[in-house]
Amino acid sequence: MKAPLSLLSSLLGAVLALAPVSSAWACATCACGDPTLMSMGTEQPFSGRLRFSSTLRGWGHTVGQDNVDALRLREARMDVAVAYAPLPWLFLSATLPLQAREVRSVSLARERGWGVGDVELTAKAFLYQDRAFSADHLFSVLVGVKLPTAPKLRLEDGTLMDLDTQLGSGSVDPLAGLAYQHFRGSWSFLASATGFLPTRGILGYRAGASVRTTMAAQYQPAERWALRLGLDGRIEAAADIDGEKEENGGGVIGYASPDILFSPRMDLVVAAGVRVPFFNRLRGRVAPTPIAMLSVAYDL
Repeated sequence: MKAPLSLLSSLLGAVLALAPVSSAWACATCACGDPTLMSMGTEQPFSGRLRFSSTLRGWGHTVGQDNVDALRLREARMDVAVAYAPLPWLFLSATLPLQAREVRSVSLARERGWGVGDVELTAKAFLYQDRAFSADHLFSVLVGVKLPTAPKLRLEDGTLMDLDTQLGSGSVDPLAGLAYQHFRGSWSFLASATGFLPTRGILGYRAGASVRTTMAAQYQPAERWALRLGLDGRIEAAADIDGEKEENGGGVIGYASPDILFSPRMDLVVAAGVRVPFFNRLRGRVAPTPIAMLSVAYDL
């Protein structure tokens, strides 16, 4: 597991090292008339905006009963993303995940996999904003699709690794959502809901349809840093394999999501935070860990 984790760390460092440092670039937040520090996916739109980001996450969960049939999954994941606004009201984005995953059973047998995950393509259209620049109210819709770009991982004898070790679902999964943003002085607010409708993929597996929600408030007392507190939720149906529902998984889970955002220089935003599960009504025995997060976003 050390080699894949080192690779992800090196890639994150490369993203930082390659970020342009010339002060000749125009300030993207000034160009849209709003100095609010926003994370990737919550930007205010303006024509020609180009943003690169990298997000590193560490997470895991344990499924089953300890000392009986428990299965422990741990993953380090880095999402590399680019977003571009060809029009003042439209954002197009692509996200490529790089993952390192380990699955260990109660017998201490383990499988490890690492590589490229499933690419996600989205288009976000802003249907309403009360002003052309520095809007106080923004309404947007999101449509997209997750594509089966992750390779199928195999053991040395050629057989497929376990489903939990695979980095992708092998399915084409459409998604759609709505979002509202409000900006008021040093404060900004976000409410969003996104629905996912997975299709059947590798080994007959089909993830359950789900809705993911976010409600967040951000306070920015100074130009270079801000504090953000969110509540993230997920409601999902149980997954199935060839029509047979899995006993563990599906249900409702909620996370408390505090973040700190910092801008060390113009057009560069660094965010660090954690997603702490505080409400778990998932079916069966599913014990998720907190999710640690570190991201970097740069505007051109």
